[in-house]
Amino acid sequence: MSRLRFEAASERGRLKLLRPEPKFLRDAKMASREVGDVIFLSDADLEILALALQLKSQGYEPSIVTDDYSIQNVADKVNVNFAPLITFGIKFQLKWLRYCPACRKKYPPDYKFEVCEVCGTRLKRKPRGKTRIRGG
Repeated sequence: MSRLRFEAASERGRLKLLRPEPKFLRDAKMASREVGDVIFLSDADLEILALALQLKSQGYEPSIVTDDYSIQNVADKVNVNFAPLITFGIKFQLKWLRYCPACRKKYPPDYKFEVCEVCGTRLKRKPRGKTRIRGG
């Protein structure tokens, strides 16, 4: 039934599918790298953030509805509104640091591997800084 509604809305022009322009996708990736959430976001997550940036640049006031803290963190970084559904949402924008809990080696937040290159222990992350979010 939902597929029929989707197709009917698409055919009648009541529903438009948009993909973000590459510039906005790059901006979303850069912002997610800056706060350290890039490896925790899927391609779809980044596209949602990029599309919100694009719509904002066109004069719209987009809000992303999500309970995903990484999306909320990046949305706050780029000044895009977000609204949680079930959770209370984030109160602080966090910048992350990845580290090895065994040997204490530190890695950049966008380090692509799951294990420490020195001792092979699974990496963890912790906040290295926080800022109160807009309106929070």
